[in-house]
Amino acid sequence: MLRLFQVCFYTGVLYTVISFLLGQLLDFAGVGGEVDTDMDIDLDGGSQGDATGASVSPIKPVTIEAFVTVFGGTGMILLKNNYSALISLMAAAAMGLTISYLLYRLIIVPLHNAQSTSAVSQRELVGSLAYTVLPMKDERFGKLRYTVEGNTYSAPAKSVDGKMIAKGVPVVIIDIKKNIFYVKEVKGGSI
Repeated sequence: MLRLFQVCFYTGVLYTVISFLLGQLLDFAGVGGEVDTDMDIDLDGGSQGDATGASVSPIKPVTIEAFVTVFGGTGMILLKNNYSALISLMAAAAMGLTISYLLYRLIIVPLHNAQSTSAVSQRELVGSLAYTVLPMKDERFGKLRYTVEGNTYSAPAKSVDGKMIAKGVPVVIIDIKKNIFYVKEVKGGSI
């Protein structure tokens, strides 16, 4: 049982360290990206109440990571203090679920709600001016930056016609499909 707790704890810690280091390195290198599950599960079974239909799934890498790490750490501590394997297992699972739930309810949901209220719909972005941050050519993705209501956002982008678009070039957003922005270079720097 101790081996299970150790594997969970050290796997969670290693995942945290690697995620942090890769995030810092890739951010420094100017490479964007996001790791997340692309599924949302409606847990309340209906849309009564104040819900607007948008929900955020509790099954996310960060909540799973928190559960695994806390489960392993709590189990190791309890076993080291001579608690039985069954009590250690149940308490570790309860503690892991509690921490994951608190992380979900107190951090993830409020951040998701804040993002949802400040973001404009993608339909409103079609025709907007943006600037390339990473160049794009053929089937390769680039990255663009656009500003809405004083907030600056970035998104993955592709050239509509497959032509090379260099970094720093003004583009117009033609279409958005599956969160990929399809753009065309603006000649002369304005629409």
